[in-house]
Amino acid sequence: MKTVPLPNSTEVPTDVTFRITFNDLPDPDTVRSGTILLTTGYFWVPGTYGVDLIDKAAFMRPIRPLVPKLGYSLHLRPALGSLAGCPGSSEDIEFISGEGGAGVPPPEPAPFASVQGIFGARCGGAGCHLAADDASSCLPAPAAGLSLCASEAWDSLVSVPSRQDSSLRRVEPGDSARSYLLRKVLPSPTGGPITGVAGQREPPGDPLPEDQLRIIASWIDGGAVR
Repeated sequence: MKTVPLPNSTEVPTDVTFRITFNDLPDPDTVRSGTILLTTGYFWVPGTYGVDLIDKAAFMRPIRPLVPKLGYSLHLRPALGSLAGCPGSSEDIEFISGEGGAGVPPPEPAPFASVQGIFGARCGGAGCHLAADDASSCLPAPAAGLSLCASEAWDSLVSVPSRQDSSLRRVEPGDSARSYLLRKVLPSPTGGPITGVAGQREPPGDPLPEDQLRIIASWIDGGAVR
């Protein structure tokens, strides 16, 4: 497990995002205030929580900047588990905040056109979700009812329940970690199937490179705008 910041760090930016990286995919349903807790003295610091499945990382962002030059503790608890059901460990990370923030603006979300370009390049050859001979053409009966042609892909993905796991939507706007699409295209960290994902990883053949996975995740986390 790796953490940002490291234990006993000083001069931690007051606008820090705490990040905990594991060797397995964290379960987003376990990433919450009870498993990642930030305190200073006797006071709890509230924040927002999320998961980066591509980096196998959980993160927490305080809702307001940290107080400069103050000691804090980040508490990690075993209920912070993996999608495979493995528990985490208990750890307390002490650090001291710096005098100001890093001032790094968040990146702009990827546009849907970039995501559609990935579909066209990788999903058309087999004729499952796109026509094999023309990636712009739509199929009358695409596999699993998922059409990825340009005119139908957004409506087939966004806020539509997955047929393989009805507890997840194919794309959950603003939450790539809870989007079945991202789980379906991720390479497994263990080489076997990802827990909760039915069938083989998509698309067939080599897994999508990280830069393309990042485009898909960025589009989803940015709200999955059409």
